[in-house]
Amino acid sequence: MSIVGPRPCLPSQTELIEARRARGVNELRPGVTGISQVQGIDMSDPKKLAEVDALYIEQSGLLCDLRLILATLIGAGRGDRVRKKA
Repeated sequence: MSIVGPRPCLPSQTELIEARRARGVNELRPGVTGISQVQGIDMSDPKKLAEVDALYIEQSGLLCDLRLILATLIGAGRGDRVRKKA
């Protein structure tokens, strides 16, 4: 496992596994954070998740990884931010 890459899925998530296999995502080393996590995409939409994870194949590299790590550290993709009332 690495720091950046598509987050591993459960063996019971067969639709996601097949969608990732079709896009070549299963060939990547899984990671703790990735494009899907930074964009706030959860595993409830397997096809969209696989599509976004496949973007990492095209964009992977040191600069992309650093951006994703930074975005993760500042909390990108978190759905629990509280907005201040005006």
